[in-house]
Amino acid sequence: MDDLSLESANMENLYSEQEEPQIPTGPLIDDDGKYGELILLGYNGTGEGNLRHGSKKQRSKFVLMRRTTGNGIKKMSTSSVAMPPKDAPAVLDKDRHVVSYAYKSHTILVEYSMDPNKDMFQIGRSSEDQIDFTIVDTWLVSGVHNSSHGGKSHKNEKDTRPISSTISRYACRILVDRDNCNKAYLYAAGFDGKKNIFLGEKATKWSKVKSSEMDGLTTNGVLILHPNRNTEDGSEDDEGAMYVWREVSVDGDMFTLRETRSSNTKGELMLEETSMLQDGTLIDLCGATLLYRTADGLARSPTERELNISLDRLNAGKPQCPVNLNTLVIPRKKTNEKDKDFSRQPYVYLRCGHVQGKHDWGLQVSAGGTRTTHKCPVCLIESERVLSLTMGMESAFHIDSGVLDYAFNPCGHVASLSTVRYWSRIPLPHGTNSFHPVCPFCTSLLASKKPYVRLIFQDHLGI
Repeated sequence: MDDLSLESANMENLYSEQEEPQIPTGPLIDDDGKYGELILLGYNGTGEGNLRHGSKKQRSKFVLMRRTTGNGIKKMSTSSVAMPPKDAPAVLDKDRHVVSYAYKSHTILVEYSMDPNKDMFQIGRSSEDQIDFTIVDTWLVSGVHNSSHGGKSHKNEKDTRPISSTISRYACRILVDRDNCNKAYLYAAGFDGKKNIFLGEKATKWSKVKSSEMDGLTTNGVLILHPNRNTEDGSEDDEGAMYVWREVSVDGDMFTLRETRSSNTKGELMLEETSMLQDGTLIDLCGATLLYRTADGLARSPTERELNISLDRLNAGKPQCPVNLNTLVIPRKKTNEKDKDFSRQPYVYLRCGHVQGKHDWGLQVSAGGTRTTHKCPVCLIESERVLSLTMGMESAFHIDSGVLDYAFNPCGHVASLSTVRYWSRIPLPHGTNSFHPVCPFCTSLLASKKPYVRLIFQDHLGI
C-alpha cells in the first residue's frame, strides 16, 4: 500500500477557486468529440470541487474527449519466462505495454500492441504524465478522518505521520471506441510510466478455464455499479431494492464482490455482465467514487444554468419564517454564523418538513442536556433535529429537472424526489466490507430510517 503525505494545513481551502474541468493530456479535437465526464462524488459543483493541492490534474471533474490520434491498446501475445518480471526484456522495453503475472518459478507476460481505433484514459493517485485523472481520497481532502470513509482517526493534531491512502497510484483504465463512444470499457489497474502493470506473487490471479488467458484483481479492487433508472418511478414511500456492486478485473471481466475488499479469493464470474460504462455508472476506487455521465446523458440532464434558474425561482417565492417573520433564502453553499445572510438561512424540521429560520421557539433540552427536541410552531410536532438547507449544485448528480422540494438527511442538500430516492438506494463502499448510502454532494452518510425529507415552505411553494 502506498503512503501519501499530506499535512493538515495543506488540506484547507483546497476547493476555494472555480476552474474549468480538466481536459485529457495531449492534443484533442473539438467539442463534438466529447465521450462523457467523470465526476467525483462529494463535491458540490465546480466552485467547491477543484483541487489546488499538488498536481494541476487533481480535480473533481474530468472530461473524456476524443484524441487527435488514438492511444488505445489491444492484447497481442502471451508468453512465460523463467525469471522475475523486472528482468524480462519485454518489461524493460519502454515501448511495450505489458501486464506481468509473477509466480515463484516463472512470470507470465501479456503483451499489448497499439490500437489506433481506441482512446485510453488512465485514473489513479499518481501525478505521472500517463495518468489523465489524478485523484485523492475524498476523506483526506475534506479533512474528515474517520473510519466510515476508510480512514484512520487522528486525535493528535500534532501528529505529522504520513496518512495512508487506499487509492492505487495506477487504479484503473478506460478504453473507448473512437467510432462508437457508447463502447467505453473499464479495466482494473493502470500502466505505470514504463507501460507496465505488475501483479506480484501474492496478488489474486488465475488462468481462465476456456481461453487459458491470464487475469487478476488489484489489491483493494475496482468496483463498478450499473444503474437501472427505469425503476425510479414511484411515490415518496416506495422502497426499491438497493443497487448491486461488482468487481472488475484487470482483463475487464465482472465478478461478485470478494468477502472483504482485499481478500485473496475472487468472487463469482458474472458471464452475462460487462464492464461497459453506461450513463450513471459508478466506479469505486477504495477511497473515492466516480460517476460516469455520457455526453448524451448530460445533454438530457439539467444544466448548471437550469439549476440556478430553479433555485432563483424557489427563492423568488420569498418563503417566510413564521417566528422571525423574515424572508428565507436557500444558499448555493453552506453558510455559517459569520455570513451576512445567515439570518435568512432556512432550516427544515425533520419530522414534519416545515421550513423555517433559526430560532429558539419550541426548543427543549432535557435535564443533563442528553436530549434536544424542536417543536414546530406550525404543526407543533416535535423533531429530534432541524437540518440546515443548501442547494445541491453539481448538475451531474441530479436525475431530473423536477421540483426542488426534498432534502437529504442529515446534510440538508436540496434536490428533487427522483434524485433523493435514487441516491438513497445506492450503498457506497466504506472501508473494507461495509456499504451505506450517502449524499452525492458531500458524501455524508444518510439516515437509514429517513434518508430524505419533503420540504414544506410557509407559502406552500414547491408542494
